Amino acid sequence: IIPKPEVAVVARAKDDDCLILASDGLWDVVSNEEACKVARRQIQQWHKNNSVTTSSSDGGDGSTDPAAQAAADYLARLALKKGSQDNISVIVVDLKPRRKAKNNS
Repeated sequence: IIPKPEVAVVARAKDDDCLILASDGLWDVVSNEEACKVARRQIQQWHKNNSVTTSSSDGGDGSTDPAAQAAADYLARLALKKGSQDNISVIVVDLKPRRKAKNNS
């Protein structure tokens, strides 16, 4: 932990799919582009395979989003597979919660 964290403010674009918060354990072995591609694919695959609506579909109750969790788990396993030697922490936030409703219609 550092007393003065690195902070960046980035404007969101309409086409942003997800936000990936991760430690060096991921970023040392996976590029930004690959991580985004993998997370997007895993979220879409989860929704394709799980057509039921979950209680966390609005994301407003503080519960875990299972599609985003699946993407985070996959990214952590990918970092291990690529030989990461650092601690690995990954959080994925789905920025398009409406996709859940669309895929279930």
